[in-house]
Amino acid sequence: MKTIKTIGLTVFLIIGFTFQNCDPCDDCADILGSYFDIEGLELNHYRIKEGCCAEQLFEGDEVIFSDYGSLTIDYLVNYHSYNCEKANFLDFSLVNSAYACSCAQNGYRGSKEESLNSLIILTLNDFDEEHLANDTINDLLNVSLYTETVDLEEYVARDTSLIQYEQLNLELKQAPTLDDDLKLKVILSLSTGETYEAESASIVVIR
Repeated sequence: MKTIKTIGLTVFLIIGFTFQNCDPCDDCADILGSYFDIEGLELNHYRIKEGCCAEQLFEGDEVIFSDYGSLTIDYLVNYHSYNCEKANFLDFSLVNSAYACSCAQNGYRGSKEESLNSLIILTLNDFDEEHLANDTINDLLNVSLYTETVDLEEYVARDTSLIQYEQLNLELKQAPTLDDDLKLKVILSLSTGETYEAESASIVVIR
């Protein structure tokens, strides 16, 4: 009798807890891939709108420097290698699935093999006396992360992990002083040997 009770309890625990698992395939739309592969770049300037959000700036737009938000590097990607995995019988949870689970998004695992090798930002106009047209302005930029803001050169030197997000936000430390026009070029080199370049729209920065 004790053996029967033990077997019954074991079956209950396995089946019962399994029913509470979050199955990433149920009630979620199919995704194109859990990983992404970078295939190009797109650059966009953004203005900060008070009390709201960010607004994209286009060719010839003017922005007060204090309202300038960021130059955003958007990776143009292809999604791949998504395998729908059913819940593991041994990976049970007592947490309510409606609270604990959410649908996976395209590329949620990041890049499978690409890390940042180098990132060069060039000004295509005379920025200041030390940074003329076609000079690198990496020292004038910060990277805005979810938890901190880091000097761009420090970020490139320390970040050797695989790329996790499909964009990178760069903030200017100061406004241009020689030419109000701001047009930037990005040269990105990846650990896989790929190199991509892109230019931003030309905007006017008012000091």
